[in-house]
Amino acid sequence: MKKALKKYIPFFRANIMQMFIYRGTVWLWLLVDVFQFTMMIFLWKSVYQYQDAINGFTFNEMLIYFLLTNVFMIFTEVEAVFAISEEIREGRISLYLIKPISYKRRLFFELLGRVIGLLILLLPIVTIFGTVLTFIFDIAWTISILEVVMAILFVPLIFTLMFEVSFLFGTIAIYTTNVFGVVIFLSVLVRIVSGQLVPLALYPQALLNIIRYMPFQFISYPTLLMLNKLDISLALQGLLILVLWIIGLKILNHVVFKFSMKKMVVFGG
Repeated sequence: MKKALKKYIPFFRANIMQMFIYRGTVWLWLLVDVFQFTMMIFLWKSVYQYQDAINGFTFNEMLIYFLLTNVFMIFTEVEAVFAISEEIREGRISLYLIKPISYKRRLFFELLGRVIGLLILLLPIVTIFGTVLTFIFDIAWTISILEVVMAILFVPLIFTLMFEVSFLFGTIAIYTTNVFGVVIFLSVLVRIVSGQLVPLALYPQALLNIIRYMPFQFISYPTLLMLNKLDISLALQGLLILVLWIIGLKILNHVVFKFSMKKMVVFGG
């Protein structure tokens, strides 16, 4: 198994290095996010002006929620849809398919390297920003080791889930070649139903009844764990459900991709 995975390490390492080569662009993108987060602070400050808590969230907890959510959302930045589409248009997919490696596994390690590179660049900014917020708003961090460990356990599952979902949507490129609309739809859907824009606790019950049948709700679980707003038993249940979703998507992707290869038309090459 170790020998089989060893051939994919160069793809993983190359994409981490690529993020550092273009780190100026990445930092600029991250600073834009910091600016948006700063504007959000003023927004929620006005919302909490006449009340101490909203659906169980105090102002300080809301700040922590969005700070941590932006960190964990890095693991949802899986652009398999664009990657597959570009490789089809440029004809590079045929080169990968004839090599003695798994196309899907190679793509997995490439995107994992990209995410790890983003995380390395993001953590210093988040640490500094979190420290500043702690002093300005006198935030008390009450996080136990168990909650941190449980939150970390969600990370590889969240990444794998988003990779499988993105890969499934990416196969649409085999039929349409243009996937811009698909990417926008998937990005907006994940942001809404995962609780990145607004905590799910603030959603109307009718919408929550729909979201609970989707796997994306578990993306917010690590943040809720670190805010003491999620029972360990529910977290364990969430881990199990995530594993089942991933297994189901892996089986579906295997069938769909194998069938789609028969229909693929390569441009260029």
